[in-house]
Amino acid sequence: MKDGAQDTAIAFSSRLTVLIVSVAIQSLLAWLLGPEGRGAYAVCLLFATLLAAVFTLGVDRGGQYFAASGRFPPSTSITSTVVLLAVGSAVGILVGRALMATDAAFLSKADRSSFTIALAVVPVVAFQNAFVAFLVGLRRFRWMAAVEVTNIVTQLAAALILVGALRLGVDGALLAIIVAGVASSALSLYYLRRSDALAWSSRRAQAYRGLVSYGLRYFVAKLSNLFHFRIGTMVLAFFVGQGEIGIFAAASSLVTRILLVPNAVEKALLPRVSADDSGRPELVAQVARLSGAIAGVALGVLIALSEPLVRLVLSPRFLPALPLIWIIAPGTLIRASSKALVSYFMGTDRPSICSWSVGAGTLVNVLVLAVLLPPMGLMGAAIAMTAGYLTSGLILVFAFRSASGLSLRDAWAPRASDLTLLLGAARTVWRPRGSDRRAGPHSRGEP
Repeated sequence: MKDGAQDTAIAFSSRLTVLIVSVAIQSLLAWLLGPEGRGAYAVCLLFATLLAAVFTLGVDRGGQYFAASGRFPPSTSITSTVVLLAVGSAVGILVGRALMATDAAFLSKADRSSFTIALAVVPVVAFQNAFVAFLVGLRRFRWMAAVEVTNIVTQLAAALILVGALRLGVDGALLAIIVAGVASSALSLYYLRRSDALAWSSRRAQAYRGLVSYGLRYFVAKLSNLFHFRIGTMVLAFFVGQGEIGIFAAASSLVTRILLVPNAVEKALLPRVSADDSGRPELVAQVARLSGAIAGVALGVLIALSEPLVRLVLSPRFLPALPLIWIIAPGTLIRASSKALVSYFMGTDRPSICSWSVGAGTLVNVLVLAVLLPPMGLMGAAIAMTAGYLTSGLILVFAFRSASGLSLRDAWAPRASDLTLLLGAARTVWRPRGSDRRAGPHSRGEP
């Protein structure tokens, strides 16, 4: 438990830094690009992210699982995943280039130069996410923290230069993502090389089959996660102008930054779940309760201060986003509370449950969006997003009850030990660096 609190604290503190700097980036882009430019940026980033997700088949999470569980040696899992990601990214770029030759309404929401730069974002997104996942799977949480902070700080610096000083607009914002991804990926490769995790392995063919099998079972969840968060932006790209897209994208992005908290905790949790035959359901439930409580407080503050925050962070031109923030917040709380349960199913080799839950949530999102978008516009899109989060969250909660044997009361009733764990994690954040050295199968060479 002590190591768990320590790893959670490291992941949480890095994510807190990422949260603060990412809000600064969103603020910078909102003020400099305005609603129209922010909408074009959202569409181009969605284009790149979807291409990366579709053609890499979820093998990055497969590589993380096999490295964390010991099913394959880390070097086999990681190098095999890198090869598959390179092939998938190349295919994604070719398909994206072909799509750019069409007259789809989606592609009219930004300049073609911006979509061309977005193609270069495809491998950056694929490798950046995978490298962070590898470091988490190997329990190199300090290295993971260094990589994530390097990425977000570099992106902010690059955006200040490219968008702020050089006035490159949407193109500059996308180039900032590429610069940051290259810098953080280089640092990740340095760390992985120090861990001997990039060595050649003779079991690569067997690893390819395992990675693709796991990735395909998680594939629906991976795609649905992307669609679930961005389906509103995607649908709006076909029916409304750049300004409305920018307002919705800014509102949803600002609220869902809160998910960085449960995402951080999930990172620390997954290796422990993967290494235990039972999946440690009591620990998972405790983490879910804490994630929900922390996210609830953060969302409460966001709602209470929403108007001055939007004026300051996004600029007065984004004030129409206020009701969208209020509608999306409850769904985000549900997502934050159930996010830790994903680590339980991923770590016990049940990724298909994640696929079913998020797939169902995405379907509800789309159906509600189709019904409410014509009469309600952006507010209908916000309601659809919350309805989708509610659906996927409930499926995860009841699936966890069935798989773990814990009743709803046992899993979700607060208890005194929750506060003990939270305080322990908080103390670890402020503990001097030299006092948290620990031995372990993956601790060699960690700074």
